[in-house]
Amino acid sequence: DGDGSDEYHLEESGQGAGFFGHGLALDSGEGDDSYYIFGEGQGFGGCYGIGVIANWAGNEHYYAEPYASVVDRGDYHSDFDINVSNAQGVGAGRRGDGTDGHSWAGGLGFIADIHGDDTYEAGNFSLGTGYWFGTGLMYDKEGNDLYKSVYFTQASGAHYCIGAIVDEAGGDRHDLFANAGAALSFGWDFSVNLLVDKAGDDFYKSNIISIGCAEIRSNAFFFDLSGDDHYIAQQGGLVMGAVDFRGYDEPHQLSPFYQYCNSIGLFIDAGGDDHDKDTVLGDNGFET
Repeated sequence: DGDGSDEYHLEESGQGAGFFGHGLALDSGEGDDSYYIFGEGQGFGGCYGIGVIANWAGNEHYYAEPYASVVDRGDYHSDFDINVSNAQGVGAGRRGDGTDGHSWAGGLGFIADIHGDDTYEAGNFSLGTGYWFGTGLMYDKEGNDLYKSVYFTQASGAHYCIGAIVDEAGGDRHDLFANAGAALSFGWDFSVNLLVDKAGDDFYKSNIISIGCAEIRSNAFFFDLSGDDHYIAQQGGLVMGAVDFRGYDEPHQLSPFYQYCNSIGLFIDAGGDDHDKDTVLGDNGFET
């Protein structure tokens, strides 16, 4: 698409999705575009696939339906109230060890937006997230952006994967809701994750296991390089450079490589007048 303010509406598998192939959705114009999908799209790489969505300019709105009450893709991580989105820069494979035993590696999912104040909304497994040997990447060059999602999201991953977000500039808001965790550079089970925000006064709100948190032999790196930033996270939780404390000193005789892998969690805020606040999650949301 070359120009204009466009609206894209789809249920599943598209807007830049690839399964055993390549799917590209490219907009080089300057209009304010909106994208709606149930799941598996907006930059989704399925098994052996590459999915890319890229937009040059405009105030874009990317929406992957988060609520199971609208369309039932409910995820057990969120009591089946929030959907598995597999959208907005997600690479995910097929995990078969709990079903028929046949597993396929995930592909590459990538979402890129260059100019504008953009809004990204999704449920679980979204926004620069990898799953089961997949790679999920997200890049936003500039603008005051809103990232709104729930769990396993925003530079996270699970099971031998990579998930990353790079935001170059702008006053951005990373707002997690519902059970609000496994996000903002979070790794689980041999996952490598990275969130980099280079400039702007940013806001980060989560609840549990987030903000440079690594578990089960993962690496999670969080860098905010400048700006007056604000962080909200659960009091006493594994956040801001935390790692788990699971025992790693008894390797299985058939998988000794576990012995040689550690978890690394890194949280660096390199500049600005920042405010750290601990909160607890109340019945109606976050309470200071």
